[in-house]
Amino acid sequence: MRSRFVLTVSLSALLAGLGLTACSSSSTASPPKAGGVAPVSAVPVAGQSAAPASASVAAGITASTGSGSSQTAKCGTRNLRWTLTRLTDAGASEKDPANAELVAVNSGSHSCSLAGYPKLEFHMGKGPEAVGVGKGSPAPVMLGAGKKAVIALHYSELNGKGPDSDNCGPMVTAGSADVAAPGDSTGVRVPVVDQSGKPAEVTICGDEVRMSPPVAR
Repeated sequence: MRSRFVLTVSLSALLAGLGLTACSSSSTASPPKAGGVAPVSAVPVAGQSAAPASASVAAGITASTGSGSSQTAKCGTRNLRWTLTRLTDAGASEKDPANAELVAVNSGSHSCSLAGYPKLEFHMGKGPEAVGVGKGSPAPVMLGAGKKAVIALHYSELNGKGPDSDNCGPMVTAGSADVAAPGDSTGVRVPVVDQSGKPAEVTICGDEVRMSPPVAR
């Protein structure tokens, strides 16, 4: 009878010890997160910050950070109103008076930048042609709506102004010119007029027309 009691007590103590061990193991385990899924760290996409999105980004509003966004758009050929005027009145103080001037007016509602020399070609039917040539890289000219840029044109004309006017070799006579804005492949035909706005012609000795840098007026 005594031996059965000792066996019972020993078995009870053993079971109690096993229960305490199980409780101790469960108490050291990390409690599961809500939903049973552990959190995942955010990995930034290339070119993006790992910081949380701002309210403006969440709403679909993004700030433009590209360098081109703060630059004024270039003036296109079609956004300009062109005039080509033959000049007959030369200033007495001018050492190299212009024979003609090309004017580009911003006909759009926004400002634009005229960067460089325009493309300029005078054609005499299918025969000789004279092209505009500029020196160096002129500074961009900013044109607000309705503002204009003026390009002075210098060449020798038969029996007129210019160092080769008395010795005119190849000669181009034209009543219009093909013009395109700097960097624009689309051109327009611009008629030549005199200073009163009437149709006129230019007679160019040689195959080049020197263009002065565009000037805003």
